[in-house]
Amino acid sequence: MTLLAWRGMQVPEELSGLLSDTAWNMPDKLSGLQEQASSGDPGGSVPAAAAVYSHAGEEGTEGTLALDREQLLETLSQEPVSRTVHLKTTYISGEEIVTLPGDKSLVQLKQVIAAHPDWNGWISADGDLWLERMVNDLSPLIKKDAFIGVDEHGNLTLFKGPPAQEKVLKTFFQMDMGSMKSSLPDDILEQLHEGIRVQDVEEYNSVLSTFSDYARDTSEQVMQSEE
Repeated sequence: MTLLAWRGMQVPEELSGLLSDTAWNMPDKLSGLQEQASSGDPGGSVPAAAAVYSHAGEEGTEGTLALDREQLLETLSQEPVSRTVHLKTTYISGEEIVTLPGDKSLVQLKQVIAAHPDWNGWISADGDLWLERMVNDLSPLIKKDAFIGVDEHGNLTLFKGPPAQEKVLKTFFQMDMGSMKSSLPDDILEQLHEGIRVQDVEEYNSVLSTFSDYARDTSEQVMQSEE
């Protein structure tokens, strides 16, 4: 599916510059999610209690139905107890979860919901309030040190830090390394093994689009695994 998604994308002319330039700079600032988490707290001055990153596709809310704003407020009003609030953002690179400090009263819960108008919400089995959104971008935390490279099995992979650190975030597809060696310059292959720095969704998509041409056919991978 990932291969099909990127197959039709045009490779920008600046690709060689992207692949050769690893000295990107990015201001070190708090993510927008954490700022929103703070604004969701009625006090406005207490930082989020925790921010957790988890790999894309990890279970956590499976089977839980999101409620619209009216249903959510009605459900909370029917049982006006204090609850823990979690803010979950799903990025293309994975998920980030911010837990607001302290349990919130019904009035505070309504204020948090009002501060996040475009987020979906639900009540978990343990009574916590979850608000969730999806963002078509890399997460602010991952942007600081995201690399796309190749793992020891020849899979195109998203890493947190250089591939040598082996902090895998997401695996895309297995590549035909023989075809790549015969058709790509050595410096680009070297960059791929060292890791190609990506800081936004445009760079992310550009690198995926480029190397999707060297993805092994699914049936070929199945035959190799059977052998």
